[in-house]
Amino acid sequence: MSTTIREALAGSRWSRGQDFMGKRLALLAIRLLVSVNLLYAAIFLKFAAVPDSVTLFTQMSQAVHGLVSQPVFRLGSGVFETVVAVLLLIPKTARLGAGSTVVWMTAVILSHIFVLGYGWFFVDALMVMVLAVIYLLLTRRLFTRVNECSAAFTRFRTNSVQERV
Repeated sequence: MSTTIREALAGSRWSRGQDFMGKRLALLAIRLLVSVNLLYAAIFLKFAAVPDSVTLFTQMSQAVHGLVSQPVFRLGSGVFETVVAVLLLIPKTARLGAGSTVVWMTAVILSHIFVLGYGWFFVDALMVMVLAVIYLLLTRRLFTRVNECSAAFTRFRTNSVQERV
């Protein structure tokens, strides 16, 4: 009966610790990739008024019949992306930042599909959204435990109220 090292360590604390560290590093890498991407887009494309960015936001402004001017669209989205990137960099608010990224990238992808057309910005938005969804999926287990605890507390509270009546 020969066993491999992997089989022998499968249930050990060392193995679980390695998996945990790998997951933490993957989550950190995803947060950094999404944050850097959003900050690059905000700082170097939107705030710097790069001609391609100005053209895209002019098309968006024309799509809403000029209700929102191009500079407001461009700078407003830059500010929002900067705030979301900072949320992603703070560990306690990273899930909120990832959720905001998914919502924002959904709007960006839809605007590319219906108004702007396909290009590198579209591919970039798809990749950022995929990374944010992966982050949310990898971190959901922690929050299901919190929800289970709050559900148990609610059941306890409901039972104690029913006993009093």
